[in-house]
Amino acid sequence: MPSTSAGDARLNRLWAVVCACAGIFLFMWALSWFKASVLNEDLQNRCDVHTASFPFEKSCTQKDGTVAGANSLLFDGIFFGSTTAAAAGLTAALTIEARRRKQSRRASVT
Repeated sequence: MPSTSAGDARLNRLWAVVCACAGIFLFMWALSWFKASVLNEDLQNRCDVHTASFPFEKSCTQKDGTVAGANSLLFDGIFFGSTTAAAAGLTAALTIEARRRKQSRRASVT
């Protein structure tokens, strides 16, 4: 098995972070769909329903001002944070890979 350089190991770790963040994003998206479509399906029987599609949300406001079925601030923070981290990591990984390929082409030409 060929030995990998420290740069390759760092790039592999960066790809692992991108995949982990994308996995968290997809898990949270599936969880929000399940919550909106299955757990909160009967909300329209109790009050006026408000819906959102990204992330999925089905909530309602009671006459006394309480909200039922809404996504929590922590949930939304994890959802959008993992999306942002995955996009930033993907951008960094692709930039590093493009720079390394450009340098390797220059080295092979000269």
